[in-house]
Amino acid sequence: MILNRFQGWKEAWWPDKESAKELFQILVFSRIALIVAGWIGLARLPWKYYSPTFNVTTNPILLMWIRWDGLWYTGIAIHGYWFQALAFFPLYPLLTAILHWMTFLPVYVTALIVSNLGLIGFTISFYGLVRDLYGEDLAKRAVWIAIMFPTAFFMSAAYTEGLYMFLSTTVFWLAYRKKFWAAGIFGMLAALTRNEGAFTVIPILWSYYQSYGWTIKKSLWSVLLVPAGIVAFMIYQWRDFGSPLAFIAAQSYWGRQITWPWVGIFLAIKTIWHGSPLQPSTILSMIDLCAALIFMILWIFAWRRKFPVDWLAYWGILLLIDISAPDIHGRSPLLSMSRLVLILFPGFVMLGILAKHESWNRFFQWLLPMLQVTFFLIFATWHWIA
Repeated sequence: MILNRFQGWKEAWWPDKESAKELFQILVFSRIALIVAGWIGLARLPWKYYSPTFNVTTNPILLMWIRWDGLWYTGIAIHGYWFQALAFFPLYPLLTAILHWMTFLPVYVTALIVSNLGLIGFTISFYGLVRDLYGEDLAKRAVWIAIMFPTAFFMSAAYTEGLYMFLSTTVFWLAYRKKFWAAGIFGMLAALTRNEGAFTVIPILWSYYQSYGWTIKKSLWSVLLVPAGIVAFMIYQWRDFGSPLAFIAAQSYWGRQITWPWVGIFLAIKTIWHGSPLQPSTILSMIDLCAALIFMILWIFAWRRKFPVDWLAYWGILLLIDISAPDIHGRSPLLSMSRLVLILFPGFVMLGILAKHESWNRFFQWLLPMLQVTFFLIFATWHWIA
């Protein structure tokens, strides 16, 4: 029975042989291109910048992926939590530590294994989700755009993006197929990976309402699994740090403040207006502001094209939250927005719809890989990008 169920899931989820080959090629060649670009940046370019204090290895192929937040996640996997680290949710470092314990590989290696397994899982789940709703052609375009997006290299770095995108898109796919309890479990794991995972209750609730209306059935309780992950993390903080909301207080370490959504956009425009064109804060503010505005415009297009209600709600709420928590006194008020929009997967579907037109398709094929390699070079050489 279990084997039959697994076979049924595989047939429903797994792409056909030709599509699987195409997706595999996109993944492999895009990662090889990034590794080559990162190696050139670290070993050959004259403007490289090393940070010896934080370099975890002398191997450039490994080193290029362990940057910035990656040091926090691997640090948690090695040492456990300290107060400032509570801003980072536990599942990714926990999986990294478990894999390290099981394989005896260095933590920095297992962190990248977890990320890239998440990327592979995301490729399959995202393809299956879009294929079921919009067909195979759009699914392939959306996956290509997601993998080639300028900040998509974070899905292979020691960051949570790859794992979270796999878990969150799987929730939508399972909810779409009325697998409420399985969706609840994946939602709980998503909420243990990033705080945005709490909003994976949206597709579960929406799919339940479409199936049963206001009737209360046992499967409705599956939504409680999603916040259960955050509650467990809060209990841990209460026990070890004296407050169940310590993770919110820890966010102040990065200077973020909750404010009106237009404040961050206004401050970004102000920074760009008063800054020098080649000043890092000006360039970063332009990148982050463009990411925010593009995904806002894409949301409007998606709404006009009648995207699923749960997609629009999830996308809109997460985007609103990110815009409403700017780094008011930082180099870029909308700090990391070009990376934060990466988890808004319906945006890639909308871009895939645009790419159906030959002119947009050519534009994306040229622009996205070029920007991703450029951003990755900045990231790999210890400069800030997102």
